[in-house]
Amino acid sequence: MDKKIEMAIDDIALIRRVIERTRQDFSRISAYFIGVGILNLAAWLSEEIAYMIQNLTGYGHPAARIFWWSGRGLILAGYVFLFVYFYQKVKKTGNEICEGMVKIWMIVLVGIRILGWLYIRLLPNGNDDKITVLWRCQELIEVLPVLFALFMTGILTKRTLITVVTAIYSIFYFALFVSMKEVPYGTWGGVGTRISASRVCIQCLMSLGMIALGIYLWRRREGGLKETDRG
Repeated sequence: MDKKIEMAIDDIALIRRVIERTRQDFSRISAYFIGVGILNLAAWLSEEIAYMIQNLTGYGHPAARIFWWSGRGLILAGYVFLFVYFYQKVKKTGNEICEGMVKIWMIVLVGIRILGWLYIRLLPNGNDDKITVLWRCQELIEVLPVLFALFMTGILTKRTLITVVTAIYSIFYFALFVSMKEVPYGTWGGVGTRISASRVCIQCLMSLGMIALGIYLWRRREGGLKETDRG
């Protein structure tokens, strides 16, 4: 009888370890972040090609417009595809944390595109200082929801490093935003233009930063599984 009780306790402990392992397994969601980063890198490259064509052939070239809008269309369509694909995958695992994160990021990533488009449409025509400031504030629509989602990701996954790095990035970004520093951009094949350094900072976050986040969660997943196995 005691042996049966001991076996039952061991089975319960094993079930608990399996449940905990499933809850801490972020391998599927890590691939989602890597996909988001690759999409933004591709869109960034498409934008650079558009500027290169403009520098070489002049403004208004049809090919430049094609690359310009294809990058934006790629991002929006890619976000929807990633959500559908990864949401189905994490739903099968029963991991509610990953499922919730996919939903949060879908709302954020698609939402900032829609809100950004509406914001531009609502801006009044003009070229004075107030209009310039309003154009710059468009960046905040893109970055603030992403920062919120990053903080939520750090909290939900219990990864303190994500929360700390997000806080440091937030301070760095707002320092650049307030400084209004500009840098050369789109200089392939010519002079290009100048954009705010804070916007380049956003592009780095959405491309290289998302890829780094995905890799980090994958590596932490491997370490978490080994630690659980030892238990």
